[in-house]
Amino acid sequence: MRLTPCGRDHDDCMGIVTGLRLWHSQQLPGGLQGLVLNPIFKENLRIALLGGGKAWADDTSQLGPDKHARDITSLDKYAMERWEVILHFMVGSPSAAVSQDLSQLLIQAGLMKSEGTEAPCITSAGFQFLLLDTSSQLWYFMLQYLHTAETRKMDLVEILSFVFQLSFSTLGKDYSVEGMSESLLTFLQHLREFGLVFQRKRKSRRFYPTRLAINLALGVTGSAVDVHRQGYIVVETNYRIYAYTDSELQLALVALFSEMLYRFPNLVVAQLSRESVQQSIANGISAEQIIHFLRTRAHPVMLKTTPVLPPTITDQVRLWELERDRLQFTEGVLYNQFLSQVDFELLRDYARDLGVLVWENPPKRLMVVTPTGHPDVKRFWKRQKHN
Repeated sequence: MRLTPCGRDHDDCMGIVTGLRLWHSQQLPGGLQGLVLNPIFKENLRIALLGGGKAWADDTSQLGPDKHARDITSLDKYAMERWEVILHFMVGSPSAAVSQDLSQLLIQAGLMKSEGTEAPCITSAGFQFLLLDTSSQLWYFMLQYLHTAETRKMDLVEILSFVFQLSFSTLGKDYSVEGMSESLLTFLQHLREFGLVFQRKRKSRRFYPTRLAINLALGVTGSAVDVHRQGYIVVETNYRIYAYTDSELQLALVALFSEMLYRFPNLVVAQLSRESVQQSIANGISAEQIIHFLRTRAHPVMLKTTPVLPPTITDQVRLWELERDRLQFTEGVLYNQFLSQVDFELLRDYARDLGVLVWENPPKRLMVVTPTGHPDVKRFWKRQKHN
């Protein structure tokens, strides 16, 4: 039997719900195959449809009207500004500052790296993260946060429940913090920094969920606060990049792999160079990621050409990456000053048998072994000398 697209979608949905154990198949009286709902899910579904149960949020009427109430437009603006601060911090904008907690979370998630006392810088995974739409970024970020929740001594179940409860909240309506545990209050402050909730002050007794929080659990891929992603980049064969945008974030992304030449109110001119591309590659951004970024952000005028990017540009960026990868650095210990060729070959063969030989030069009686293999080779050579 051949399934129609609708039939395949139905089977896929059935498989997902079964995988979540919301129901299981069971043979009904009469021999027919049926589905039985999970009793806990069944009870909660009945409450959701018919009403009842305990309200997840306390009534804010006892707090009185909010003198600093926020409308939907201001909440959307706030959410976008807060989320873009995080993205600006990732690309190294000097004006962007985040808390130590958030900085550590970015490093633990592999989106940034920090060596010694140096300021964190973006990784290859972080650059790939910036290419995602806002909803996908949020989901990835929240999953990383949940992975570290228990190490922060937070109740994972309580946090997850609160995230899903936020998806049932009303945009533009305020909610009370009364009755929240210390763990949830800490989580609320983190959501405030991410732009998922608005709270005028840390000690304020009410908060407003933003569109980012409401859409998070609903799986909405497009939202009013998504980053503007219309193509804005023109690339010429002389390695010049023209970025028609006034977005600081988009310009910071271009600056990760190019040199800024001129800036006008709605246009920035940059130059792809060997030094700028190899510096970005040294920071973990690959040539393919640079090409993918330029192609997916191409101006509508460039989309009319085939290929979208000039082959001169794509080939040269790849060559600059290969040029940097021509040399591979390997740590090792040098052995030299052998008295005879026999001694050299004896030690070299032993190191080779152990699998720790890195390099050899028989005419000059030179060899290099790995640091981990050095103690064994050294002990073997001392025994041979005594014999």
